[in-house]
Amino acid sequence: MEAPAFAPNARSPDIRTMMMRPLTVLIALVPTLLLAQPTPADKAQGHLDKARVAYKADELAIALVYADSAIAADQTVNGGYKLRGDIKQRQKNLHGALVDYTKAEKYTPDDARLYVSRSAVYISEGRVKEAIGDADKAIKLSPKDADAWYNRACANYLGRNNDAALRELDKALELDPTSANALFLRGVVKGELYKEDAGLADIEAALRLDPKLAGAAMSAGVLLFETKRYAEAIERFSEVIAEGGSDMKEAYYYRADCYYHLADKDKACTDWRRAGELGDKDAQFIVRNYCSTDADKIPKKPVRERKTVIEF
Repeated sequence: MEAPAFAPNARSPDIRTMMMRPLTVLIALVPTLLLAQPTPADKAQGHLDKARVAYKADELAIALVYADSAIAADQTVNGGYKLRGDIKQRQKNLHGALVDYTKAEKYTPDDARLYVSRSAVYISEGRVKEAIGDADKAIKLSPKDADAWYNRACANYLGRNNDAALRELDKALELDPTSANALFLRGVVKGELYKEDAGLADIEAALRLDPKLAGAAMSAGVLLFETKRYAEAIERFSEVIAEGGSDMKEAYYYRADCYYHLADKDKACTDWRRAGELGDKDAQFIVRNYCSTDADKIPKKPVRERKTVIEF
């Protein structure tokens, strides 16, 4: 039996139309599908944004993972190497930070903050010439960056150029009067220039801005001691001792010296013994030749060299 023919005007399915429709739909969807796929640059920027959030929250391990991922996706991502260098610097990986800052310079040679960050690493490593060079680059690009002037002052302080450091600290504080670090360092510099009262005023101002500023209470105590304000110095040294940390040995020694000048041998020797137990050679000498005797005065009292308590 012959198969029935379809009438020309019948609404029957066209096999070619049926075959082409899925292809047409697919072609129409292709632009949308392509738009939905993130580009390497998009991925890099997204991960870098997450790295910045983690860095600000001091979640450095997480920040480093995202920064690594961002750079792996696109090594030209804006600020990628700079941020990763900042993360490594905070992690005390100074060599790694310098490597990243040098790579960042290739892509963003006009970023003043890059040179501020790299100069800070050079300061931490005691590389005065390089630190000043980068601080100068930052100042040239951004003359009103208080951090750049502060870093230059730090470098000059390390290089024992206190006069230059003082000028640069004045400039840093002109630009940012609320910088506790700049006030603290200026106070230390003034103290070393034998302007003890002015130095103490700066350090006390720094402590009002940041009561936990590392080394500041110890420095204030030393300047109080040197201006013979022994009772006030004892209070500062007691704060340092209560906090613990690397300045505790020095604080015991100086607090003992305050008691010695106040003619309280028992308290003085108690503190010198503690300093001696922590390894202080001057204190051990005093314990042997004064505390363990009936002497009223320390024979050949050691001349105490003032030690810097600035942390870079």
